[in-house]
Amino acid sequence: MKSATIGGLARNFWKMAGAGNDFLVFFGTATVGGREAETIRRLCRRGTGVGADGVLFVSEKESPGPRKEIRVDYFNADGGPARFCANGTRCAARFAVLRGLADEELVAHTGWGAIGATVRDDGNVTLRLPEPIAIGSSVPTFDPQGRTVEPSAASLTVGVPHLVVFCAGDVEVETLDLAALGPALRRHPALPEGANVNFVSVRGGSRLSVRSYERGVEAETLSCGSGVVASAVVAGAERGQLSPVSVATRSGSALVVGFRLEGSLAHDVTLTGDARVVFEGLLKEEAL
Repeated sequence: MKSATIGGLARNFWKMAGAGNDFLVFFGTATVGGREAETIRRLCRRGTGVGADGVLFVSEKESPGPRKEIRVDYFNADGGPARFCANGTRCAARFAVLRGLADEELVAHTGWGAIGATVRDDGNVTLRLPEPIAIGSSVPTFDPQGRTVEPSAASLTVGVPHLVVFCAGDVEVETLDLAALGPALRRHPALPEGANVNFVSVRGGSRLSVRSYERGVEAETLSCGSGVVASAVVAGAERGQLSPVSVATRSGSALVVGFRLEGSLAHDVTLTGDARVVFEGLLKEEAL
């Protein structure tokens, strides 16, 4: 297997986007040390680099069964590894099918675990997530001055830690200043690893609007797949939203979350949405 180290070498890559969450995708296994982490930071920087929310390394994995398998290694825009990225895994699955590494039904091995994926001809990809997803305890929310405010946020892990904050009263998620609200909650003292923070407005008919402030990017992204899953599951458990839930993201694209609830546990969780190829490119030495 050819290694996909990217420090010091020009490399072929694909730029892909899943519901507005964008990635640089490389074929091969990840060998990322300090030099490569700095390269990832430069490449993901918008304006002076290619621009992306993170980097994916996709490689073939030996399979004991008939279904082909891949390995997906993900790194945030800050160069740090993450166990899981839902939109990134959807893009990796479509990349694998288009590159001939796997068939339309495949298994993607991530830091979270093995995840089933179905890649459709129209570019939509469905993930079947590990079981179960458990809704954790509530934690207080607070404003940028550190003052505790209502409502509280639900904490849960969807591969990586998340907070889900529902907008109170007549406040709409579109009006929030995430640059002000996100950083403190992303480093919530109750969550030692930090968390992605998802702000939610509940709509009628099993529909949500969600905006996400992501750790590792340290900014709002146009979409966060695992954050959408977290928001839909909590909305089902606490707000009576019925599966499947359609979730509008900042990009304007919608993701669909399926689940089956048993108390605070979500089973049979799926995430469906687009995974687009934006362009193919070749990184030059001066970009690295």
